[in-house]
Amino acid sequence: MSQLDLFEGVILSQEQQEMIADFKQKQAKAVKNKMLSNERIEGALIEAGFLKDVDFKNTFETKVVTDDVQLGYSFKGTQFEAKDVTYNTIKGGVCFLSKRYDKEEDKIVDTKINYFHFDGNKNKIECENVVGSYRAVKLTTFLTKLKEQREDAEVQMESARIRKSAFEIAKANLQAEYPNVNIFEFTDFDRYSNRYFETKRLKAQFENGSFITFNVSVNGDCRINKKYDAVMATADVETAMNAFINQNK
Repeated sequence: MSQLDLFEGVILSQEQQEMIADFKQKQAKAVKNKMLSNERIEGALIEAGFLKDVDFKNTFETKVVTDDVQLGYSFKGTQFEAKDVTYNTIKGGVCFLSKRYDKEEDKIVDTKINYFHFDGNKNKIECENVVGSYRAVKLTTFLTKLKEQREDAEVQMESARIRKSAFEIAKANLQAEYPNVNIFEFTDFDRYSNRYFETKRLKAQFENGSFITFNVSVNGDCRINKKYDAVMATADVETAMNAFINQNK
């Protein structure tokens, strides 16, 4: 038995009709399971103290769509495209609401965390973005860390603004005392236990390649971090020896 696809004028075999019916049935079952899973997640979050639209948002919804779908298997020679199939599907879901400090804009921005794994049997959640590792934690622990992440964004902004003000003060003081020297902020790196950590410093750059870098305190004071003498770096033995001898006279 065959059926005419009225939209495309394609004749569907009995097997293809059954594959379409099976696809629609599986979609309906999957949608039902995902709906129940979504309800369990939201219920567990609220029970653990999460506030909807404050700590998390749930945009889950079911819908009916009509679209073309690929069915069958190429290696079996049964693959085909079914036109205008109407079936159930979903969109949205649970996401967690957090904040981060945007250094470029110098402001706090809202963020949504969509990637996580919820274990309903243990009532634990795995989310590297919030926890900092792939370790599953209790929902109450996760809520604490989520709140800390939002609070930390405010701390980062305040810290960045203090640092910016300190660097502006330090740079202005150095520039006033040495107006002909190019003084600017730059990103440097410190090494601890085979790891490198980013840090901000000031640099006084001279035309011959010599430079001095400075650490800056929160009150705008600065102290020398590193000195590089381009002349001494390329000096021969006699020049270097005489320079040090003259320093001790």
